[in-house]
Amino acid sequence: MSGLAALQRRFQAGLIAGDLAGLAAEVRHSAGLAVHVHAARAMLVEGLADNFAKTLHWLGGDAFTALALDYAAITPSGSWTLADYGDDFAEYLRRHCPDAPEVADLAALDWALRTAFAATDPVPSDWASAPGVDWERLRLALAPGATLIAMASNADAIWQAIPDRPIAPAATPGVVLVWRQRLEPHFRRLPAAEAGLLAALADGLRFGPACDASGATSQQIGGWLQAWLSDGLVVPRA
Repeated sequence: MSGLAALQRRFQAGLIAGDLAGLAAEVRHSAGLAVHVHAARAMLVEGLADNFAKTLHWLGGDAFTALALDYAAITPSGSWTLADYGDDFAEYLRRHCPDAPEVADLAALDWALRTAFAATDPVPSDWASAPGVDWERLRLALAPGATLIAMASNADAIWQAIPDRPIAPAATPGVVLVWRQRLEPHFRRLPAAEAGLLAALADGLRFGPACDASGATSQQIGGWLQAWLSDGLVVPRA
């Protein structure tokens, strides 16, 4: 490796780590190194602010920036685009804001909605009416971009209320489903039985046994399945 290539690699590593002091003796204007570090961190924080807009609004600019800077200091970007940055930001917030679970829940919802928006188009639901579908043994998966979020708070209600109707956080555990319908991402809080059935299907359990274990009535399951197919929410597992 040439001396220039080695210097470039060290510069990249130092930029990611937020510390270029080790290169001070090897550059002509060492004072400029801090500028590069600041610019890189600012870019990552800007990316987080865009990806977690409702979380930013809830926390306020100063509090969000402080948390985002700490996160950026230990979490380099692994993608060419900042749209992919922050996939574990919600878990970071869960560890650092244990007394405010709605913060991490809001971030998880922000991220899931962005993921759903960028997902590939859902598979047409006409597969369900094809002859010979063995529903008892069928394995289903959630459509691309769809996810189930286990929440400890009423962050879904807070998200909808921002910015016009601020509401207080409350401990309301439950599961929120996020998916893309046509071109728009959507979310809704699920009844416990529906959430349990979808989670079992997402884990690979066959449709028949999953329905039996859910404790739901056939009428409930039929209604849920009709809605899932209408929304393009479930697809046959490959």
